[in-house]
Amino acid sequence: MRTIRQYLAIALLFPIGLVAQDRTLKRAEKTFAKESYVSAISIYERLANKGMGSEQLYERLGDANYFNANYVQAEQWYTKRYELKGTFPKEFLYRYAQSLKSAGKAKQAEHIMAQYTKENPTQLRAKNQLQQLAQQSIKKGSDVFTIENITTNTKYSDYSSTIKGDTLLFASARPRTMANQIYQRTGQPYTNLYYTVQQADGSYSKAELYSKNTFSIFHEASPVFTKDGNTMYYTQNEVKQTNERRAVNGLYKIYKSVKEKGKWVNKGVQDIFAKDSARVAHPALSADGKTLYFASDARGTFGQSDLFKVSINEDGSYTAPENLGNTINTEGRESYPFVTRDNILLFASDGHPGQGGFDIFALDLNQKGALPVHLNAPLNSAFDDFGLNWDRATNRGVFTSNRPGGQGDDDLYTFNNVQPFFEFDYNARIIGKVLDKNTNLPLANTTIILYDSTGKELGKTTTNETGDFVFERVLSNATYTTRASKETYSTNETRPSLALYERETSTTIVLDQDQYKLEQGLDLAKALSLRHIYFDLDKWNIRPDARVELEKIVEVLQANPTIKIEIGSHTDSRQSKGYNQALSQRRAQSTQNYLVKRGINKNRLTAKGYGETQLTNQCSDGVKCSEAEHQLNRRSTFVIVKE
Repeated sequence: MRTIRQYLAIALLFPIGLVAQDRTLKRAEKTFAKESYVSAISIYERLANKGMGSEQLYERLGDANYFNANYVQAEQWYTKRYELKGTFPKEFLYRYAQSLKSAGKAKQAEHIMAQYTKENPTQLRAKNQLQQLAQQSIKKGSDVFTIENITTNTKYSDYSSTIKGDTLLFASARPRTMANQIYQRTGQPYTNLYYTVQQADGSYSKAELYSKNTFSIFHEASPVFTKDGNTMYYTQNEVKQTNERRAVNGLYKIYKSVKEKGKWVNKGVQDIFAKDSARVAHPALSADGKTLYFASDARGTFGQSDLFKVSINEDGSYTAPENLGNTINTEGRESYPFVTRDNILLFASDGHPGQGGFDIFALDLNQKGALPVHLNAPLNSAFDDFGLNWDRATNRGVFTSNRPGGQGDDDLYTFNNVQPFFEFDYNARIIGKVLDKNTNLPLANTTIILYDSTGKELGKTTTNETGDFVFERVLSNATYTTRASKETYSTNETRPSLALYERETSTTIVLDQDQYKLEQGLDLAKALSLRHIYFDLDKWNIRPDARVELEKIVEVLQANPTIKIEIGSHTDSRQSKGYNQALSQRRAQSTQNYLVKRGINKNRLTAKGYGETQLTNQCSDGVKCSEAEHQLNRRSTFVIVKE
């Protein structure tokens, strides 16, 4: 039985314990505010293990892990916070949904994301959830990549690479010396630029420090080069001096180095935004080298970091930064831009619908009003995937991921885009029907030609027995012409249009019978009960029996001076196709010459050789036929083409 003295001791200790825990919590909050997440997690976890769990503590543990890309651990603490219910901060539900994806809990992630969308309907990220279905079918080949973890990766963070010939530059937190400073956010050393060279067998050499002239005591990352390789832009923490003349870690800035006499000369921080006003990081150059893209948290951004661009003037100065807008940027993080030689913007985002964490997106800068497109696995995973550099000439490249199965933290992965090559394929189609104007019945075997807005022919097809046709794989955000033509009908056309990301449009073409065209195509020989004009084997001269029939043709043409005809001449199947084509043309010309000599204007006559393409019987190559059967194919025909 406890004495009064023991109860008094317990009573005295209880408030002392509360005070100590409160101090520990305050220390954790200060550590969290400094972004020293590794230390903050350790302190918060000790408090949680002592039964001090609360809404704030679970949120902090979730956020500290989330900000350090420990999404699976973040999910565990976010779940504890969610189970306490109550009012959630705006960012909580979104981060929780993202973490659930990384933890492989897709159904729960959908539920939480739906809750987030309902509670935050005006958020860009909420609207993007609704646009996701519209973007599912506008990419081709994004899931046909082979990827490989690079052997130069370490257990530390290796990330943010660029390709320069056979050399791969990247940032790494691997220890450089025993005195390497530790970055309190990650618990790893600050990153420096390293390089490795690809060998003949595809492997990479041992990584080496790139250049001491592009080195500081804090972070360097994300290098990018101009076409000539003599200018490099990269990210570096601005090193600042305090009043005590001590170097301290400043904000991320973009630096530039220029190669002079074979050595890199650091030109210092680039004045893109007013100094010290914003973080500016991860430069990327357009294909022509005239535009610099980057990420920043400058004032006026939509979220935690946005993508911007500036034009580079001839003197090396920059135009005013331009935000890329809320089609690309969200309330989340958009970062690590890269522009391919065919003007595709690649970037990482956790604000667009993805698989969890940072995902890689592509946007076709050639297509006005285009939306970001999520790339499939294996480039994207449920973890952080970012920093994709892509040589579209070889369809090879490198990206960064902290997915399980790597060497450690962030790892570099090479990838190869195998067939079919990735392209923006909007998978739109035009379906159509052709009808008879008088009967409203479908017209089969109608020729349909598709043209783009410039009049360029894109494809040709014919209608089926129900009058239907389809053109697959046409781009959206465009207007087309579909032209229908059929014997004895007037030609007609329609102009179907497709809105951006519209997947299908339909059109109906109505054709009217044309009396003029009814007379066109009339076979004079059949109409006048004439024999065809026949030729001897391998000859093109007009035989005496043919002259009799030709004189009847002359009489018809003289009696009908508006008629124009096509003389179609043919051969049997013997000899090669090329030889027979030439022979048939000589026969057509010989027939035309005869009619011209008989006074028929040459402008009324078209001579066309068809070779062996229109045989009247079964006597094709390799088929045994009599000489009489072959004779039936060596002929000239006469068809009215205009009256």
